[in-house]
This record gives sequence, C-alpha cells and structure tokens, in this order.
Amino acid sequence: MKKYLIIVGLATLIGCSQSTSANETIEEKPTQQELNEKLREEATAIDFAAINAGKVEIGEKVSIIGGITEEEGTESSIFTVTTKEEDGYGTYTVESMAKDADYQTGEIVEVFGTYQGTDEDGTPLIESPVIDAVK
Repeated sequence: MKKYLIIVGLATLIGCSQSTSANETIEEKPTQQELNEKLREEATAIDFAAINAGKVEIGEKVSIIGGITEEEGTESSIFTVTTKEEDGYGTYTVESMAKDADYQTGEIVEVFGTYQGTDEDGTPLIESPVIDAVK
C-alpha cells in the first residue's frame, strides 16, 4: 500500500510540474531595432555645461547633435563630435558600437547613447549604438 501511495504521489507531482511548465510564457528578447528605438525615445539632450556641472550621471541615456570634427585612425569607431551650444561649443568623444559604422569628418550626426564619464583628456565620452546622419 505504501508503494502505491508513493507512486501516486510521484505521478501527481510530475503531472503538476509538467502542466506548470506548459503554462509558462516564454519572454521574447527585443530586437536591436526595438532597443535602438527605445534609446531614441528615452535619451535626454545634453550640453557641455551640464556635464561640467555634474548634472549628467554615468550611464544616463543622452543625445547630442553636431559635426564630426576628428576621426581616430582610418577605420576607427571612435571620433570627436563638436556641438554648437548656447555658450559656445562642446566637444565629445563618441565610441560607435556599430561594426559597420562609416562616418566622415564634416558629417552632421545625431548621437544617441550612454554617458560614460570622460576620456583620458577630460572630454565627455558617449558610447553609442545609434548614430543618425542629419540632413
């Protein structure tokens, strides 16, 4: 009799665990395009003065619009963007996360990314998966 109860108990447990796993929903991961759109929506336009005043935190989603004024190397994904701001100009180092990035000096771009602090020269650094050409 004890064996019978143990077998019935195990069968019940196995049946319950299988039905619960069948009812679980599989959470889909967002596509890169969906993540990029979300970043565009959530990014806050910043300026150089706000960064110098400590109003922008590391990891904050940010955006800037400016011209590419310098590229590091010929095939580098790191370049300098200079923005025209209320009190003059701001200079930012942008690290593109896009592997096929093809940007030219003089091109006007809108950069969406996360503020990463400053580089070794003290220039604000933005890590960016989304860089749009402005026409």
